[in-house]
Amino acid sequence: MKIGINAFFSRFPATGSGQYLIHLLVALAEIDRENEYVLFAPQAVQNASLPISTFPYLVEPVPKRLARNENIEKVVWEQLTGPAAAGKAGINIFHVPYFAPPLLPRTPTVVTIHDVIPLRLPAYQRNVKVKAYMNLVARAAHSATLIITVSQHAKQDIMDVLNLPAERIRVTYEAAGKQYRPITDLQHLAQIRTRYGIGTRYILYLGGLDQRKNVPQLVRAFAYLCKQLSDQQLQLLIAGNPDKQNGPLFPDPRPIATELGVSSQIIYRYIEEEDKPAIYSGAEMFVFPSLYEGFGLTPLEAMSCGVPVVCSNRTSLPEVVGDAALLINPQETQELVQAMYRVLIDDELRASLRNRSLERAAQFSWRKTAQQTLLAYEETLARISSRY
Repeated sequence: MKIGINAFFSRFPATGSGQYLIHLLVALAEIDRENEYVLFAPQAVQNASLPISTFPYLVEPVPKRLARNENIEKVVWEQLTGPAAAGKAGINIFHVPYFAPPLLPRTPTVVTIHDVIPLRLPAYQRNVKVKAYMNLVARAAHSATLIITVSQHAKQDIMDVLNLPAERIRVTYEAAGKQYRPITDLQHLAQIRTRYGIGTRYILYLGGLDQRKNVPQLVRAFAYLCKQLSDQQLQLLIAGNPDKQNGPLFPDPRPIATELGVSSQIIYRYIEEEDKPAIYSGAEMFVFPSLYEGFGLTPLEAMSCGVPVVCSNRTSLPEVVGDAALLINPQETQELVQAMYRVLIDDELRASLRNRSLERAAQFSWRKTAQQTLLAYEETLARISSRY
């Protein structure tokens, strides 16, 4: 097979779609020596993480008259110039590894739909343009030959929201990257703490500040926890900067912290990718009170580092963490407080969670993801062949 892959998100390697693209391509390069792969993008990207030496990288710029701004350029690339370039290159299958399949595909298409959150949650359709774009890609999903998604929960969502049959959807779980492992070098952990201005005892949250992430609830629970423990040394590290995102979609957790008197114990910092394993490893626990996820990669990264995890019991999260985390109702403040309290005071529980975390995380790998994705490619080709 000659497989084309839309590499648009190689420009944004820190995003979820960028990470998915990079990890998938690296794993495919390791396991598949038979098929030919070609990456397509509207702009040249030099990214050391991409296996460009293994896979040719073809650039097909969007005509300047159509690239009036980044949003228009992106839609024109996804719907017109990208699929056209794949067609001209003689591609057998075109994989779009994020929710943007072409409405009129020129080549049999596989699309990875990580979630349908913007269609499930009205707050995420921020304006008329976003709503129009989501309507376009939702219609286009019906033109895809096969759909890949990242959890059984996301599969059911796709069936419900997009009215697509189960037989056209395949689940391939994501995984933490190989760099996520327990970091035990005390000197390195101390250097990282100094770099981010944190003490020796901190609770970690990493995963975005938007509405569904439920961060204000975490801040509220942390304040009650500190009061229960009478501990002014315990810190909460929240990855992100509330000043960079605002509006109703990004509720600011700081007023709650001020009201409850814990502002001085909460640190908001963007965490560099290379520092994340150490930040995870040094935490007392990782807490993830999200209300809605298509998969839930950050709890899995934390578990890969052997960190005790307190996690929401909503949507896909129980499917990912299994019995390796303490599951809580994210809307019940005291339930979250008590789960964090238990982890902090119970050494036996903490050790058990660490062991279970490592065992659970080991069940996921990008090699498995790539193998299952390759099966999806083969099934797509078989489906097309059977029509003739």
